[in-house]
Amino acid sequence: MLQSLHRILLALTMAVALPALAQSDPPARVGRLAHIENQVDFRVDRSDQGGPATLNWPISSGAVLETGARGRAEVWIGSTAYRLADDSQVEFPVVDDKQVEVRVSGGSLAVSILDRDQVDDVVIATPDGDVRFLTPGRYRIDVFGERSELSVQAGRAVFDDGQRATPVAAGQKASHWSDGSEQLDAGRSSDAFDRWVANRENVTLASQARRYVSPHMTGYQDLDAYGDWQSAPGYGSVWYPRAVADDWAPYRYGRWAWVAPWGWTWIDQAPWGFAPFHYGRWAIIHGRWGWIPGRLVARPVYAPALVAWIGNPGWSISFSFGAAPAVGWFPLAPREVYVPGHRHSANYVRQINVAYVRDVKVIDRAVRGARQTPFANRAVPRAVTVVPAKLLREGHTITAREIQRQEGPTLGRAPLARQAPNADWLAPEQGARRPRNDDRREPINRPRRDFDAPRLNAPERGAPRSEPIPRHPDRPALRQSSAEPENRREEQRASPDLRPQIEQRGSRPGLEPAPVPARREAASQPVRRELAPPERRTEEGQPRPKMQQQEGERRREMRAVERAERVERPVQPPRERPFTPRPAPEVRMPVSPAQREMPPPRANPARESREFHAPAPAPRPERRVEPPRQPVPQGGQPEQRRRRGDDESVGHR
Repeated sequence: MLQSLHRILLALTMAVALPALAQSDPPARVGRLAHIENQVDFRVDRSDQGGPATLNWPISSGAVLETGARGRAEVWIGSTAYRLADDSQVEFPVVDDKQVEVRVSGGSLAVSILDRDQVDDVVIATPDGDVRFLTPGRYRIDVFGERSELSVQAGRAVFDDGQRATPVAAGQKASHWSDGSEQLDAGRSSDAFDRWVANRENVTLASQARRYVSPHMTGYQDLDAYGDWQSAPGYGSVWYPRAVADDWAPYRYGRWAWVAPWGWTWIDQAPWGFAPFHYGRWAIIHGRWGWIPGRLVARPVYAPALVAWIGNPGWSISFSFGAAPAVGWFPLAPREVYVPGHRHSANYVRQINVAYVRDVKVIDRAVRGARQTPFANRAVPRAVTVVPAKLLREGHTITAREIQRQEGPTLGRAPLARQAPNADWLAPEQGARRPRNDDRREPINRPRRDFDAPRLNAPERGAPRSEPIPRHPDRPALRQSSAEPENRREEQRASPDLRPQIEQRGSRPGLEPAPVPARREAASQPVRRELAPPERRTEEGQPRPKMQQQEGERRREMRAVERAERVERPVQPPRERPFTPRPAPEVRMPVSPAQREMPPPRANPARESREFHAPAPAPRPERRVEPPRQPVPQGGQPEQRRRRGDDESVGHR
């Protein structure tokens, strides 16, 4: 009885301890700062002062991005892209295996969802409600001073303000105001930000890479643009980077950063340097470094850096400036187990290695601390990178001058660490916990937005707007166009002054108040296309009365009609004369009638002589040159007459 009671208590203890242990594991999903243009700031969380954003920085829970006046940024989480326009502030409060929550406090955010299994995970929060997606597609969220807008370019979404969920289909735009009002428009026109998003979508298609990796692998989008896929015996599909230096090696050119909760994380400086350094393994195949993504799994687990470490807290070597504490690392090869340095469970280690190590027993032995088989890349000098330990602690970028090359025997005697360095071995300084100013330019000096502060020029919740829009109690009002285009069209209608004045042909030209009633009458005329031809003739026909008598018979009737219209027109042409001076017609028209018959032979003498008169004189010099053999005095004149007759017959032919 007592033993059974102990077993029950042990089972209950394990049931409580296992979930708690699982919660200590870091999330398997993480985002990536994939593209930066101009002014972009990054903050680890709200309490962080922040600084210039760094390419390939991991986006985890709490990260904040801010763009300047010309700044733009792109974040990938799996196969979903989040693109920030200029003057925008976006926070990622939650990024884990179950949900990706994004909060837009100001500006514009474009969301592109490619895969169906990532639709339900994404939630976009705005000050006026939450946006949830129903299908993959392209969406845009804009947050203004007093309202938030959701524009659906492709797909279907729902805008939920807490009281009502508004479905929004492709080609529609939903607007929610801070006073609770809402509106559904028929669509919106594209702008420069939309065109930039479309261009980025074309650049990051990566259709070939999607055949070899899971869409949940963050960072695969740049592989096709910077490398080639090939098949290698014993490795399967291998990706080879293009245009790398001769001394290049994985995890060599970049920096180490302390990113919670993973600890020391590799930040590569290459534009493609995310997926190959946080997933998969590296190997030298036929003298080239190749990245092996491993077996295709549904949700690969993110790792801060898949390397094995060399050194310990007391290990020092000689550098160019003298002896100093050092630390080294090299990439893991296929079928080698990765043991993380942060808190983890045995199941977590299995999940992070299962795509590369088939035997689970090998993984479990590595977790228990058993000695593994010799690492393939440890004895390869070109694969090992050794630098001063101070470089890691301060978070500086690693360059070729800081790397100390070691020979094979020296590396063989170096101590091998069982896992990544922890804070007791390499305690990170403040510069290693965030992007550094030396990675990019200085941070932009502008006031930061407060997430919880009320928006500027926004009415209080529940206060009516100046022009409330009537709406159905169950659904928002649907309009075919927004108010701004309507105002622009009304301004365009009221701007021209010539159309109503030309149409009122019976009015006296000396009266100036006549155009005002004429404009009102012209608005009711059903046929408006008749106004365009007189208006066109008015602009082009200022000097035409001078050349009415000089025109030919073919245009006399048209000139008479135009002259009659000009006489009936109000006195507005003097206002247009300084704006439409056309000296060219005045020069052409007096000259053309006076020389109407003469210019054809002057302008094209060669063409007319060749077509009609040239054949007769052309053969004369040729035949005069050929017959010098015949005597001229004996019948020279009859011979010439015969030749002329022959030439004429030939010309007639």
